Amino acid sequence: MTLLHWRTSMSLGEPSIDADHKHLIDILNRLHFLKLAGDDAGSIEAVLGQLVEYARGHFGREEALMRRCGFPDLDRHRQQHRALCETLTEFRLSFHNDPGTFDMERFYDFVADWLLVHVIKEDMKLRPHLARAGLLATTG
Repeated sequence: MTLLHWRTSMSLGEPSIDADHKHLIDILNRLHFLKLAGDDAGSIEAVLGQLVEYARGHFGREEALMRRCGFPDLDRHRQQHRALCETLTEFRLSFHNDPGTFDMERFYDFVADWLLVHVIKEDMKLRPHLARAGLLATTG
């Protein structure tokens, strides 16, 4: 299990969405460290809950931005978000039911891979629409 780190290639250029993505990575990495440190199941479950709730909030903000800039693939993108939220909720329930057999490495790798691929392959499709709508941060 390799920790996920923010990369500039993950930057959409929209500050609130980039900040959300960074925060999701932070929460995910916190889970890794809690498990490594042998923290109690209650602490780990609380952070799993934070991940689920923050992901839902982030997806809502991202989808609102997509509507605002007229992103044509919103429905498919929303379905990807919903599918991940369902999977995260299932993982959380699995941990709640039996923390001793929960495979944190499998969970971490799944979420890290999903997040990385989703941001780079799916969220980046939003970039030209944000640019046309004047919603990207200006640099320089």
